[in-house]
Amino acid sequence: MKHLTDKDGKVREIKSTDMKGFQPARDVDPGMVNEMKTLKSQRGRPSVETPKIHIGMRLDADVVAWLRSQKGYNALVNEALREKMTD
Repeated sequence: MKHLTDKDGKVREIKSTDMKGFQPARDVDPGMVNEMKTLKSQRGRPSVETPKIHIGMRLDADVVAWLRSQKGYNALVNEALREKMTD
């Protein structure tokens, strides 16, 4: 089979005749295929006992601008609301 890259490492156009020489990834490296399946099943955020819930809320523009200027503003809002909730 002709090399897929030239001496500079650039990939040449792959033709249908090249495809005849390819082997399935599961035959070449089954461990990698299993690892990819594992990684795919672990996508997204990890499960937590008390997950956060996304809500939509309309706030004044100046309030939003100030919030976004704060580091960790989601936690800041959560903490302020929790304090108000326990008053």
